[in-house]
Amino acid sequence: NNAGLYRLGPDLQYEKILDYDFRVSNCICFPADGRTIYFCDTPTRKVYAFDYPVETGGKLSNRRLVWTVPPNLPGGPDGAQVDSDGYLWIALTGAGRVVRVDPSRGSVDMVVHLPVKSPTSCTFGGPDLDTLFITTRGPDGGGLYQVKLPYGIRGLPEPEFSVPVGGSNGMSASQPAPASFRPS
Repeated sequence: NNAGLYRLGPDLQYEKILDYDFRVSNCICFPADGRTIYFCDTPTRKVYAFDYPVETGGKLSNRRLVWTVPPNLPGGPDGAQVDSDGYLWIALTGAGRVVRVDPSRGSVDMVVHLPVKSPTSCTFGGPDLDTLFITTRGPDGGGLYQVKLPYGIRGLPEPEFSVPVGGSNGMSASQPAPASFRPS
């Protein structure tokens, strides 16, 4: 356990936001309000929610278990996204599926089975954000799959990172802000 979780601020400085170390970070995603962050250390096979300090900065707090991969499934949680209903979509690498988890109950309500063993991530796309795109890795993967979601299920638009131009970070109005991530 020698990895840390960091946040890049609008001043382009980073800070460690998790008060413990881990092995492999995954499932990092946010619901629409940006006040919760989901996270897992893949070897533990557990997905947690934390309170995310949007306005104040600082460390994550209030860790709570959202879901544990059942013992009968191989592999572990990899990439994840949150849909507009607040449900988590988690790629289970090694298990050949993406699951939709209700974070308030810790239960799976939908499964997308894949013809390969190792999905790596998922995201929402299409004009209405009602298509799930799933990436996979080898040896039997390495492809991109798309799945039309059931009626009414939609993803969230990806938030954008913003940097104050002309501020203390040395950027001028003529320089584009670097692309990165900021919860909306």
